[in-house]
Amino acid sequence: MAIVLTQPQPSAPHLHPSPLISSKPLLTSSNCPHDTSSSPRVLSLTSIAPPPKSRPPPLPTELHLQIINSIASRIPHTPSRDEPYDPTDLEALCTCSLVCKLWMNIARVGIWAGVRLSGRRKSMAFVKLLEAYACEAEDGRSRMHMPSFGFYVVHLSVRETRGNAWDPKWLNDALPTLAAHLPRVHILEMERVTWEYLSARSRAACLKAFKHATTLTLRGFAFHTSRDMCNFLTEFGDLKVLTLDGVHCAKMNTPRWFLDCSVDGERAVKSPSRMLEEVGVRGAPMGPILEWILASFEYQKEERKRGHGIKSIRLGGVGVGEADIIGKFLRGVGESLRKVHIGFDTDFIETGDRLVSQIDLAQNTNLEEFHIFGLVVPSPPPIDPFEQDPTPPQRTLTHLTSLLSQIRSPMRVLSLALYPADLRAISTIDFEGLAGVFEKPMWSKLDEVRVVISNKGEYGLGRAAIERLDALNERGVLKVNVGFDEREVL
Repeated sequence: MAIVLTQPQPSAPHLHPSPLISSKPLLTSSNCPHDTSSSPRVLSLTSIAPPPKSRPPPLPTELHLQIINSIASRIPHTPSRDEPYDPTDLEALCTCSLVCKLWMNIARVGIWAGVRLSGRRKSMAFVKLLEAYACEAEDGRSRMHMPSFGFYVVHLSVRETRGNAWDPKWLNDALPTLAAHLPRVHILEMERVTWEYLSARSRAACLKAFKHATTLTLRGFAFHTSRDMCNFLTEFGDLKVLTLDGVHCAKMNTPRWFLDCSVDGERAVKSPSRMLEEVGVRGAPMGPILEWILASFEYQKEERKRGHGIKSIRLGGVGVGEADIIGKFLRGVGESLRKVHIGFDTDFIETGDRLVSQIDLAQNTNLEEFHIFGLVVPSPPPIDPFEQDPTPPQRTLTHLTSLLSQIRSPMRVLSLALYPADLRAISTIDFEGLAGVFEKPMWSKLDEVRVVISNKGEYGLGRAAIERLDALNERGVLKVNVGFDEREVL
């Protein structure tokens, strides 16, 4: 486009041509190309690039890490009631991975840290995604332009589908691939798995790839024999935390004498990890499991290879039948024990005396926390209105007072989960005996005594507990909660 303008008059010296406009003569057929004195001039509009703007300095790598970690820290590897999380945090972390390659590599650590597989369709889709990263093109390079995310998976939880025992399950098909592409799994959870129904290839791949796990949880797991269970657990040589919840053995073939036997210089049943620090058992053969660990204590003592010892015990569904082995186990653990979580069965109110008589806590001199669950308190029989001198209701949970009286260590935390039927039931609890226990010197450094009353239908239960433990309330360490107890033994 051309704009034709007349020549400016010399009487206007204040007019200056714009730097964005350049002038040139307009050539016509009647004018000489070299004679431009009388020809009109053509001004062409041209754009000149503005000066470059100064870019802000790049953020240090430490700030990139801080931004991603501030989001990833709110997402636990194992979401639970104790550690819930907001799903929007995970969405924000996924959004961060789309910013650039640097952010993607940082965000991957939090996105893929914990993987939970349940159900064939989604689980096999995850397996195919892992295989896609390992697929190579004709030139030998990976088809993907980025490394696999399998290196970032630290916590793996697998849950087998329901159905008949011999029906094809997804886990048997997926285990070899999971084992081959997830090299850094430190926390392993397996649920609804029957070990003998897995193929030899899947079992070997599982034990070879995940043997370095430090935390192992088995739920609804089934073994053919208790020896198979012990041999399976022995393979995890770096194990620190072991939880067995609902583990079933069809045959018990590990009596104590057999655990002490050796064949050709090797033990008939190998010992568990020397690094074991926390044991949790509920709904499992508690006797054979604790006997197996106890036998390893004696063997390690003879070989002078004893580890740091058991620091935490979690036992659920404890009754009179388990009292003897629990007493032996507590004595065997000794001074290394720091925490105890124990859940009694519903018969504790009646059989508690026999149970407590076989448990001795005097040797656990470093015990700091004691959490007791399952204290069911029934309502006493109604008072006969025609009786002149009615007999006062019998005191309940006196064996709990006897149990706590055995403690010789400086306690910091104690919690009691009570299930009283009504207000009359809570009035029968031996709070006076408990108050006397808390006056002893080893209880002088208490940080917290929590009483959880799981009965919201009856008014005044919490106030009754506070009134009967008034000394603790004045010290500022008593906390009483009324409602559903969300805590669990395991």
